[in-house]
Amino acid sequence: MPPTAQRADARDWLRAATTRRMLVLLLLVVVVASVCTRLGFWQLDRAGIRGQEAARIEREELMAAPAVPITEVLAPQTAFGAEHFGRRVSLEGRFDPEQQVLVAGRTVGGRDALMVVTAFHVDGGPHDGAIMPVLRGWLRTADRLEAGAAGGTDVTAPPPTARLEIVGVLSDSEAAGESGLPEGFAGGISAGELAGLWGTPMYSAYLVLEEPAQPGGLAPAPSPVDELDVDPNLQSLAYAVEWWAFALFAVVFWVKILRDDVREGRLAQADRARAPLS
Repeated sequence: MPPTAQRADARDWLRAATTRRMLVLLLLVVVVASVCTRLGFWQLDRAGIRGQEAARIEREELMAAPAVPITEVLAPQTAFGAEHFGRRVSLEGRFDPEQQVLVAGRTVGGRDALMVVTAFHVDGGPHDGAIMPVLRGWLRTADRLEAGAAGGTDVTAPPPTARLEIVGVLSDSEAAGESGLPEGFAGGISAGELAGLWGTPMYSAYLVLEEPAQPGGLAPAPSPVDELDVDPNLQSLAYAVEWWAFALFAVVFWVKILRDDVREGRLAQADRARAPLS
């Protein structure tokens, strides 16, 4: 387009946009779009707040639920689903002190921690012989290093060996950690990795032992329910998108009217240019 034509085109748009009607309409559009945008962000905040509230209620319900036998919730060698997460279950059997690993690289309350995971062998019932990895608690990494530096016995908090009933919260198996770790260490609480060390049948989950049943003097591990993901409330999120769509529609509406005015102005100008020839 030649420069002269470009300037004429720009003048057409500017002339149409600065009419009283379009300026008043522009002011109205700015107000409506601003209000709709603010309402959209308000609904977005509400989505987060409602999501947090829903997560809080779910946490409270999971923690308040009575513990049920593991046989009613999850069978060995079966997939772990979302419906199993955070369930309080009970198992009867024995810990095996020879089947225990330490998982490093964790923090609890801002302190470096070693998670102590021990094999629990179910004794009796339909799951007789099944193995559940149990996160019994945690040790401070500094305690273990200090004990080793002093030439003392290794701090591993051996489990009780008597038959007992334990109660805990189910969590899904983690991904396998790094390989090449020292003996007695694991990179993660992975049911698949531990099955290679301890054998099968094994549950596709691990149990976080509750504080009242802590053996071995360990500090209780944080409950997986405390780390429950917060999903935004979908209804409020949809409302936020709707408000932003209204704001965009207001702007598009003004531009459409402006385009129509420009087209009508050009047609009128063309008619005036042809008038002397008729």
